[in-house]
Amino acid sequence: MRPTDTVSQTQPPILVTGAGRRVGLHLANRLLDDGQPVIAHYHRESGGIEALAARGALTLQADLAHAEGALALVDAVRAQATALRGIVHNASAFTTTPTEPVAAAAMFEAFFSIHMLAPYLIDTGLAGLLEAGGTETPADIVHITDIFAENPRPEFDIYCATKAGLENLTRSLAKRYAPKIKVNSLQPGPILFKDSHTPEMRQRVLAETPLGREGGAEAVYRGLRALLDNDYMTGTAIQVDGGRHLAG
Repeated sequence: MRPTDTVSQTQPPILVTGAGRRVGLHLANRLLDDGQPVIAHYHRESGGIEALAARGALTLQADLAHAEGALALVDAVRAQATALRGIVHNASAFTTTPTEPVAAAAMFEAFFSIHMLAPYLIDTGLAGLLEAGGTETPADIVHITDIFAENPRPEFDIYCATKAGLENLTRSLAKRYAPKIKVNSLQPGPILFKDSHTPEMRQRVLAETPLGREGGAEAVYRGLRALLDNDYMTGTAIQVDGGRHLAG
């Protein structure tokens, strides 16, 4: 755990997990664009994390595949901040389920920790900082899940199951922490293809997406912004998927 600096005290920061690359990096940068202080969690060093630190974000390293890493992150945030505006759980792992039982068991443990246990430990461990914001409007917890949490794909069953668990946790914590903290989820669909996606795979996905295109990370930020700016939404999910959930 290596904090790079003390966090700005002008207003409470938002903690973004998995902020070192792709969607998480975009979310952290866009929050900074809006003048929002950010605590950027990362697993591995990257150019993106260095750029966030240069912009004034506090960067904290932790391995969320183990409970010890999540608890260490909680301790590090507590040591650096007296209040939080919100927490955005973007950290995620995504791959097909292996057929070999021992490998599948190891994946299930890791995905459970990253997608369910770490958010639970972080949310409950930092709830006091969220409640200490000192404003009339509630603070925010946003879990980034997946449209497959509700319509699972068999080849990704471990990923889908643990994301579904995070959806259930969203509703549980929304009940627990109301009215001082709102807890909602974002369910992305085809946002950013990976290099491993072949042209054929991309064509198939887009054919199943009514809007017919990749959404891009900005679409997720707009969904996040909608949740942050609306103080009368809790325990709900916003699908950011170009309509792909309609494909069945």
